[in-house]
Amino acid sequence: MGDSPVITRRNGSDLPRRVLLVGWDAADWQMIHPLVDQGLMPSLAGLMQRGSWGNLATTRPILSPILWNTIATGKRADQHGVLGFTEPEPDGPGVRPTASTSRRCKALWNILTQAGLRSHVVGWYASHPAEPIRGTMVSNQFEQCIAQDGSVRPVPAGSVHPADRVEELAEFRVHPGELGPEAILPFVPEAAGVVERTGHRLDKVRHMLAQTATIHAVATHLISRDDWDFAAVYYEGIDRFGHEFMEFHPPRMPQVSQEDFQAYRHCMTGIYRFHDMLLDTLLQLAGPDTAVIVMSDHGYFNDHRRPDPATAGPVEWHRPLGMLAAAGQGIRAGGKLYGAGILDVTPTVLNLLGLPAARDMAGRVLAEAIQVDERPRIDSWELEPGDCGMHPPEYRVDPAEAQAALQQLIDLGYIQAPGPDQEKTRRDTLAGNQFQLAHSCADAGQYTRALELVESLDPSVRDACSGQLLMASCLLGLRDLDRAHAVLQGLRPEPGAVSQRELLAATVEFMQGRAASAIARVQDLAASEPDLAGVHVRLGEMLLDVGRHREALDALERALARDAESAQALAGLARAHLGLGQASQALDHGLRAAAIEHHAPAVHLLIGQAFGMLGEHQAAVEAMELCVVQAPAWRVAQEGLVAAYRAAGRGGQADALQARIRNAG
Repeated sequence: MGDSPVITRRNGSDLPRRVLLVGWDAADWQMIHPLVDQGLMPSLAGLMQRGSWGNLATTRPILSPILWNTIATGKRADQHGVLGFTEPEPDGPGVRPTASTSRRCKALWNILTQAGLRSHVVGWYASHPAEPIRGTMVSNQFEQCIAQDGSVRPVPAGSVHPADRVEELAEFRVHPGELGPEAILPFVPEAAGVVERTGHRLDKVRHMLAQTATIHAVATHLISRDDWDFAAVYYEGIDRFGHEFMEFHPPRMPQVSQEDFQAYRHCMTGIYRFHDMLLDTLLQLAGPDTAVIVMSDHGYFNDHRRPDPATAGPVEWHRPLGMLAAAGQGIRAGGKLYGAGILDVTPTVLNLLGLPAARDMAGRVLAEAIQVDERPRIDSWELEPGDCGMHPPEYRVDPAEAQAALQQLIDLGYIQAPGPDQEKTRRDTLAGNQFQLAHSCADAGQYTRALELVESLDPSVRDACSGQLLMASCLLGLRDLDRAHAVLQGLRPEPGAVSQRELLAATVEFMQGRAASAIARVQDLAASEPDLAGVHVRLGEMLLDVGRHREALDALERALARDAESAQALAGLARAHLGLGQASQALDHGLRAAAIEHHAPAVHLLIGQAFGMLGEHQAAVEAMELCVVQAPAWRVAQEGLVAAYRAAGRGGQADALQARIRNAG
């Protein structure tokens, strides 16, 4: 497989023999916990009892192609280059599904190939055509075995590496027609009656189950027969079921008929239980010397926050908190994740395999979940020489296979069918992907870069409501209040964006010094949109800024009642309690906020201040030090750390830091 790796794997008794990474797209603790409590997901429950688990925050935009490449690389969209479901054809008009050749940097399996380790990768999002890695790769187009006329298609070209395994693996593809009534009944118990109804969804159940079963059959075959160091298996079933059936999940939504509710109300519970059954097989095959990680890229709204099924697009159903549970060799028993995010997966997996993460990976090693000491980071795996199993840039994707994959994205509702004007479709796709890149940059706080991207967009995207709102958000982040105000004044928001525009406009007004009118504006919005947690959070933050702490408490409690995992609401409550001299309550809310969103300097500052008020000065120092690490140029954080050092009797460190602050001006 090429040159010997420069970076070699560390050996040690604390390392697992291998790592199995299981991706459950859109899996959500809000769905899982009740099922675990009822004994309906015993495999995941056992994993949780033996290991570590917790929330996994996503990045924005919440689009699967971007997120699963972020998970596999430890890098955001601006680094890995995958920007959407489709991309322009590189050598002609029209568009194609995002491919493995779209990724500009090494994924885990490329790094491991370079380090001499063997990987099996099955079904990973945007992994087609399969890369020539050390091991076996089965791309996300392998499972497409049904042609438009219902016949069985050949295995898509380029979907298996090495190619000589195509015939071996083809027999594991599951055709929907192979699934009898017994496979449908756990999901639709009244299927015998439902099948008589016009427009029933039973065929969709069969197709989605066949896709999940295909991925599972291939994965279990590979990990049971071959030697491997790392395996990654991606299951899309929960997400696909969510887009098709979450509107029918209890309690019944007003827009859903009683008949449809009765027919499909068990589908979501069924798909979670099905995944748990599949996990049981994986765990048995992996064995106790394997570190097993089960995780999702995001969650899925399943309660009162579900959007209107008639008007909402697929992405509007995505909740920004996914899940992670891990157990096995190298994983701590009883660990709880602390502010984990999807950027942390690759650094953690590398360390479990005895390899270092890189400094150009934004995430951290989840030290609270693993027993393996972190290796010193290298600058970048992109700089390490040797064959890594990536395709050359000129590698061509088969046009026919690309068209079939494109049709699947259309059928799932992720993209619209291309019109007759291929050049327009190409332009629209390019503009849409650049918009997603701008959104990703803004999510990372890179407002200048995001604004440049928005301003360079095609006018059809830049001047649309979503483009103008993103522009206003970036200008607000840069504190260019006059321009932000002008953008919002000229905006005629779409029906679903009125509250976002109002919040941004009120924030600009508040920052311009018109606090009373801004607060009144948000209070009116909170009265008209009482279920929007973000509105109550913003109201609470404004009230805190003008010293109205008790009113702020009420607003923030309302926010928390609507979203119990809002890090912003919890941080606001910590600040409110601190302002009222209630240090214990402030500390509790601050720690809960940090457990959801770890990279939050202002929260760690609040935690440090609360510890200081409680006389726990060493803990205050630790919180303040973390705050300064996360925001090294923030003067308030530096001065807070000076005070914490003095209170802890560490005058020398306080004096040294104070001198550095003075010298920095």
